[in-house]
Amino acid sequence: MESREIAIEKTKLLSFTYVLPAVAFAIPLLVSGPQILTGTLVNSFLFLVVQRKFSRRYFMMVAILPSIGAITHGVLFGPFTPFLLYFLPFIWLGNLTLIMAFCLLEKPFEKPIAILTSSLLKSLFLYAFAFLFVNLRIVPKIFLTSMGIIQFLTAILGGILAISISRFLPSFHGR
Repeated sequence: MESREIAIEKTKLLSFTYVLPAVAFAIPLLVSGPQILTGTLVNSFLFLVVQRKFSRRYFMMVAILPSIGAITHGVLFGPFTPFLLYFLPFIWLGNLTLIMAFCLLEKPFEKPIAILTSSLLKSLFLYAFAFLFVNLRIVPKIFLTSMGIIQFLTAILGGILAISISRFLPSFHGR
């Protein structure tokens, strides 16, 4: 590869690696719509960092930054946004669960099975804590839906979106 082509590839890599975490943070700020839309976009980024072979430090940024953006903006859950603070560490762990499960399952299985399984694991993890918090009367019951079935649906839709987007992105490895 010529030095100019190498420079172009490095520029692509740098722009994508800085843009991806920044956009992940900004999604809740820019798309202050229903959780199904915002969640699908965020989850697509979680799948993209795995599909595009980014390093684990990018996994962390993309897993953490969107929920911080949601807290900062305060519209994703409307009047229930303060309750989201209780879930932050669990959302981060749920996002990392999705990323790591997809990482492990993507190669031995077909992508749809990997997406379905990692989405199920994430949603079950978040639902378990929502169930605990509701029973302890820490958060309202609405979180059972938003941390359960909606998480599952947005993760699956995010995986489908990521596969679609991935076909149009340049091929490089972010390691």
